[in-house]
Order: sequence, then C-alpha cells, then structure tokens
Amino acid sequence: MQVGRSQDIPMTVIVTRFLTSALLLASFEITTISKAQTPTNAAAAPTSAPPQQPALTASSILQPALDNLQQTLGTLRLEKWKASNVIREETDANLSSIHRDLDTTLPSLLSTADAAPNSVSRILPAFRNIEALYDVLLRVTQVAKLASPGPQSAALDQATASLDEARRALGDRLQSAALAQDKQVADLQAALRAIPPPPPPTPPAPPPPAPPKKRKKAAPKPTPAPATSQGSTTTTPH
Repeated sequence: MQVGRSQDIPMTVIVTRFLTSALLLASFEITTISKAQTPTNAAAAPTSAPPQQPALTASSILQPALDNLQQTLGTLRLEKWKASNVIREETDANLSSIHRDLDTTLPSLLSTADAAPNSVSRILPAFRNIEALYDVLLRVTQVAKLASPGPQSAALDQATASLDEARRALGDRLQSAALAQDKQVADLQAALRAIPPPPPPTPPAPPPPAPPKKRKKAAPKPTPAPATSQGSTTTTPH
C-alpha cells in the first residue's frame, strides 16, 4: 500500500450509508414527537377532592347517652331503697321529671337543633335542657349511692357519667358553631370594608343656552320730497 493514495469507495456503499443515516434520524424524530404528544398519567387523571364530612348534630352526640339513661331508669326500684318516705317521694318526683323531659320536651328541641346543626340559636335551647336534666339526674345519683342497692347505684353512676360526657361534647359543638359564626361575620365585615365606595353621582348637564333673540330691524325713515326753490314758475303750455 502506498501512502497518500486514497482507496476508491463504491457509489452503492455511499448511497446505502446515507439512506441508513436518514432512516435512523427520521425514526428518532418520530419517537420524540410521540412522547411529547402523549399525556402523562398524572396529568390525565383528575384529582378528586376529599369528601366533606357532615356536621355533627345534637342528636348524634346525645342519643347514645339518652338511650342508656332510658334503660337505666327502667331498672330502678325505689321500694328497695333504704331511705325515708320524704327522700323517696323527692326522688320519685325527680324521676318523673326526667321521664317527662325525655319523652316530651327534649325530642322537639333536638329536632330543632338537628335542622340547623351550625346555628347557635337552634342548639342553645337543647343544651340548656340537657344541663338542667343532668342536674336533676345528679341529685338522684347521689341519693342512690346512699340508699339504693349496689347494682342500681352502679347503673346510675354509669348513666350519669355518660350523660356528662355527652353534654360536654354538645357544649364543645356549641362553642365551635359560635366561633364559626363569629368568623363569618368578621369575614363579611372585612369584605364589605374592602369594597370601594361608589363614585359620586354625575351632576346633571347644564341646560343648553337660550338662542339669542333676534332684534327687529327699524323701519327706514321716509325720504322727504325735494323742496322747490322760490321764484321758480311752472310754465303751462298753451
């Protein structure tokens, strides 16, 4: 082999290499465009918002404790209590008051509160009633610790503790509703203050000026007849 002399490459080899490079380049471009046009799964899949939990109602908070109280009251036997007649009569009156409240007064108050679980004015009457009911039940429970048999006293203790927990939960719910209403009022006031005042009303346009009155032209004075000179005579033709 001599240095400096190039070997001749057949034309077919050159054409083949050129076509192969062109095909590889076209394939790469098609693949790149296809990947760019294909949406990703993260972008295609819409994100779903978490479901909103319903607001707790007064009935859902109190009903388990109220059902437990009803069952406990059905197990009480005052004739087995070791107490004087005066204490038994007072306890019996308190139990009758509790029964009337559970059967007549409280259900309507709970229905009103459940209709608007975020309204303080609707929840407050039920909360006050539960507070009064708890006070009466607490007096019965204290007497039962001294006069009733052990099982009845234990049942009353458990029912009283359950009602106490429920009334505290209702109080927390009432406080949360009050804070939420206060926030709504504050947000509304802030939104109203952020509204710019309306622009002053546009004053009415002044009336157009009255057209100038046309003055009447003065009538021209009559021209006086020329005066005849004295001594001139008029000659009458014959």
